[in-house]
Amino acid sequence: MLRQQIIKKYVTVEDIFHVIWHNQSIFVGSLIKNLIFLVVLYGIYFFLSEYVVRDMLPWVFALIGVCLFIKYILDFFNLYLDSLLVSREWMTLFLRDGLLKHKADFFEWDRIETVSYVHHTLLDKIFSKGDLMIKLDRDIEFPFENVSNPQKQMAKILKYKEQFAGLSPKKELGIDNEKMSIIAEALGEVVKEYLEKKDQEEEEY
Repeated sequence: MLRQQIIKKYVTVEDIFHVIWHNQSIFVGSLIKNLIFLVVLYGIYFFLSEYVVRDMLPWVFALIGVCLFIKYILDFFNLYLDSLLVSREWMTLFLRDGLLKHKADFFEWDRIETVSYVHHTLLDKIFSKGDLMIKLDRDIEFPFENVSNPQKQMAKILKYKEQFAGLSPKKELGIDNEKMSIIAEALGEVVKEYLEKKDQEEEEY
């Protein structure tokens, strides 16, 4: 999927098992809001054009309209990439804000205490959409708004939590490569010392 490939340019996440996106209604709301701005802008232009005669007036309002359109494209792109990524090691909340700004929060499965959802309106319940809330230890909460089928998404997250909790590579191995090399070196010294001592005992006899 194109969105997933774009996100991987910002976040290094392997073995993605599941991705949660915004519900499509959030894009409709953004479109309606920007259309209202354009209608208001045209109304102001129409009012001013009746009383102000200036050659630059259409160009000024055209520039404002273009700026609003660019903002709409950026807002759409940001919402399009917002996501919850489920992988073996952790969950990742990826959010974009503006042209260059973005952030990624990583939740280790062992830190997730509860996952809940909420419908804010009757329409949310009818169209099966709502917000997910991820609560970590120390009462830290992370919301992800406007999700399709939040109840099913919550069930999937809890399923993966049960499956992957306690299975991160660090907890499985307990030691890293550097520690392994130190242990191997220490064992080598012990074996070497033991063999030298054994050779000395054989020479004495």
